[in-house]
Amino acid sequence: MASLVGPPGVRAAQSARRVPVGTWVYPGGNEKQDDALIALAKRGVVLLGESHDQAEHHRWQLHTITALFSHRPDMVLGFEMFPRRVQPVLDNWSKGELDETAFLRDVDWPQIWGFADALYLPLFHFARMNRLPMLALNIDRATNRRVAAQGLASVPSTEREGVGDPVPASSFYRDRLFKWFKKHPAASQDARAVSERFERFVCAQQFWDRAMAEAIAGARRDARRPLVVGIMGSGHIEYGDGVPYQLTALKIDDVATALPWPADIEYPIHDPQIADVLFGVAPAP
Repeated sequence: MASLVGPPGVRAAQSARRVPVGTWVYPGGNEKQDDALIALAKRGVVLLGESHDQAEHHRWQLHTITALFSHRPDMVLGFEMFPRRVQPVLDNWSKGELDETAFLRDVDWPQIWGFADALYLPLFHFARMNRLPMLALNIDRATNRRVAAQGLASVPSTEREGVGDPVPASSFYRDRLFKWFKKHPAASQDARAVSERFERFVCAQQFWDRAMAEAIAGARRDARRPLVVGIMGSGHIEYGDGVPYQLTALKIDDVATALPWPADIEYPIHDPQIADVLFGVAPAP
């Protein structure tokens, strides 16, 4: 994945390891914050992370999308929250053909996502106000649960919602996934069972990443070559793993990653860098 940062080896000063609220920071360099949005707008794909329940993260996403739109009105907004099957509803919403109540009903928001709709509605309204296409990046939960339970090889290609085989995870990504997996009750079983469950867990996570990457790649390959902005959980973006990694395999390498970062937490400055740019947000209550 191409990087926004300067020459290798340039690192932020130790005093810059925290991100002040309202400030853009390059984890791998010392560029000025004013450069960040202009640099992002020059990319073909921009991935914006989030913790799903943090309102401040969604405010930052709206701020960033608005700024990018001023540079690149040729924009498509992709959302992890929506499975492919609700794409017609997103199309109708973006055209102004549904009101808010009908939209949330027709996508079955409580079932497909479950987090408070108020956190996301400003983003959805921005898309509709500007008649921007909204893209469903995800697959149905039942599909991913099946991959997690049986492994990808056991799920026929005709039942994968058109998603292909993901590129195998890097060792770094596997290590990070194992840290998450250890918090699951299944991690307390015998070693063989744990190993098998972990492999299926990795498989399901990669399938999820691949599904979103393929949807983004398809939008980016449109003849208009729009700027595709992906809204998704930070875990799918961090360290260039997950979705960026799968995009590179799909030969979509003009990608930038950006994360909201709590001002009271130090960010890692080692390689690989956690994201191309960070934006300081107020700590969660």
